[in-house]
Amino acid sequence: MKYLASGKLTRVRRSVYRLKYFPPGQQEDLVALWLWSDRAGVFSHETALMLHELSDVLPARAHLTLPAKWRKRRLRVPEGVVLHYADVPKRDRAWVGAVPVTSPARTLADSAADYVSPEFLSSAVSQALARGMVSRPQATALERTTGLDV
Repeated sequence: MKYLASGKLTRVRRSVYRLKYFPPGQQEDLVALWLWSDRAGVFSHETALMLHELSDVLPARAHLTLPAKWRKRRLRVPEGVVLHYADVPKRDRAWVGAVPVTSPARTLADSAADYVSPEFLSSAVSQALARGMVSRPQATALERTTGLDV
């Protein structure tokens, strides 16, 4: 590739390149992972908690949910990525900056199902409720299913 050889582009990962002389954007590492997923994935679980700023959790790995039909694919998963497989409807999706992420309500439900620490989860539900990101009935349903006190 001419631009790669000239130094105008840098290779981020297979089939993903960036312009060298442009400043990096927010969540650039997550954008590269999203592009790796062929733009079919959505960031979820602890990664979504962090992106929505609902918790102090700092995930060691990026959590990416891919469509359920991808479960049978043989993927070379990038290092530092945890894959989940589920169909995430449009109503359960949002955007934070340049990346798709599960909605706050879906994020909290996924995190509860994935056994995120109760302290982080309780704090996240309280913050989401206080900031109007989830409704009282949604928070109550989470409390019921997880046993949290919010």
